[in-house]
This record gives sequence, structure tokens and C-alpha cells, in this order.
Amino acid sequence: MYQFPDKRPVLRNPFAFRYPLNALLSIMHRLSGLAMVLLGGLAFVWGVWLVTVPESFEALMRWAASPWAKIGWTLLALSFWWHWLTGLRHLIVEHQGFDHPSKAQATRQANHRSALVLIGVFVFGAVLIVLGVWQ
Repeated sequence: MYQFPDKRPVLRNPFAFRYPLNALLSIMHRLSGLAMVLLGGLAFVWGVWLVTVPESFEALMRWAASPWAKIGWTLLALSFWWHWLTGLRHLIVEHQGFDHPSKAQATRQANHRSALVLIGVFVFGAVLIVLGVWQ
């Protein structure tokens, strides 16, 4: 392993690296999980408030139909959809026994094919989600 001659910490630019496809999908999977926790928590608080404060029902329902709320609902649904699809891809592709070194080329091809299918299915589902939330 290369040793940097200086002992000071080095700030590396994460955007200067060329990440492999699996790393990019893994990072996006984690970001979508974070978005689900944050937006899902807000949706949960909104739902509890809706149930426990009946006199504010009308105002909360009006707020739920506002453009800002629709953006939140759309982002929550899209993050859930992406997280589910990348998790399913991980189960199918990475646990198919492609860990043998002689199958490295087949692994790369399977990863690229599965990523293209994942993106295609995500775009199709995203269009349906956006149409469903905004109509």
C-alpha cells in the first residue's frame, strides 16, 4: 500500500474518484433509506396529528394537497421505490454465485444489465408515482 510521505491528514475530493457501479448503487440505496426515514417520520407525525387533533382535520387535509406536501409525498414514494428496487437487485444479482474469480466478466456484464433494467423499471414506476400524486 502506498504511504503518503507526509503525516498530515489529506482531504480527498470524493467527486474525483470513479466509483464502480455497485458502489454508486449502494450509495444511492443508503441515501434513499435516509430519505425514507426523514420523510416517513414527517408523514408519521402528520398522520398522528391528523388522528389525535380532530379539529385540525380540514386544515391538515388542505395542507396535504398543497404543492409542498405533494413534493414530499412524491419524494417519499420515489425513495421507497428506489430503495426497494436496489435491495431486490442486490438480492438477485449479488447472491447468484458470481463471486468466483473466473466469472469476473460475467459478473460485470450481469451488473451492467441489472443496472439498466433497474433504471428502466425505476423510471417507469417513477412516472406512475408522479402521475398518481400530482393528479
